[in-house]
Amino acid sequence: MNQQIVSNSIQEISQYNKVLEGNKQYVSKKLSIDDQYFKKLSKGQSPKYLLIGCSDSRAPPNELTETDPGEIFIHRNIANLVIPTDLNLNCVIQYAVEHLNIHSIIIMGHTCCGGIKAAMQQDSVGGLLDLWLNQIKIVYEKHQDLIESIDNEDDKLNCLSQLNIRAQVINIWKNPIIQKSWQKGNPVMVHGWLFRVETGYIEELLIDSQTPEEMSQVFALKFKLDSERILSKQTTPLGSPKNNARKRFQLMQKKITQHIKQLKENNVETEQTINLNYLGELIQNSQKF
Repeated sequence: MNQQIVSNSIQEISQYNKVLEGNKQYVSKKLSIDDQYFKKLSKGQSPKYLLIGCSDSRAPPNELTETDPGEIFIHRNIANLVIPTDLNLNCVIQYAVEHLNIHSIIIMGHTCCGGIKAAMQQDSVGGLLDLWLNQIKIVYEKHQDLIESIDNEDDKLNCLSQLNIRAQVINIWKNPIIQKSWQKGNPVMVHGWLFRVETGYIEELLIDSQTPEEMSQVFALKFKLDSERILSKQTTPLGSPKNNARKRFQLMQKKITQHIKQLKENNVETEQTINLNYLGELIQNSQKF
């Protein structure tokens, strides 16, 4: 028995050393292309995206999107949940929005997710994990009739994965940090991605047909911004910036996403055919009160 333990330990140490050796190869490869690569990287970051993904080792965001360090600000947890009371996540969101000035938040779930599968079962996984998975069970309970109408077990799992992503997108809409950003005039867009482990492709979920304006007014907050205190005496309540800013950016996002969706439905290469003048007009119109 002791010999087996020693043998296993040697194998584990060898695997561990292999990871460190991989780092040396990574550095060597980067420096062979640009000998100033890491010095440039040390000067700061300016990512345009915040990605909230699953901790699953099969879903590394930078590798899947062929992006370099510094391009995506990343937060990961089990089953890519956006829990309103998660201080860790909320600190990440606040820093990304208020200090890094990111323009898009991406919720990325994936197929074959162990967290999603565990949430669909009655067996306890123990302690805090059960409490965490309750957030997925809430989504499961809400859509149970739809999920149970599916025969294939893998399809059931993937269906809940997609529904869970949509639920977390809505949680982002409800987040006070995001709502305040909208009212200040920062049009943070929110997207839902499903990474299909079995194919390697990322599928963008068409949550674009819904917009934050459809969110229950129970969760819609109004903030007294510093810039509005000065203007509040000069504008009526219905015409005040705090009532209009969020709506105009929601409308802009909805029109842009519908435009891109239409191109996709027509099997058109969106990067080459998006009418930049059209998008420019949308942005300019969104800035009008």
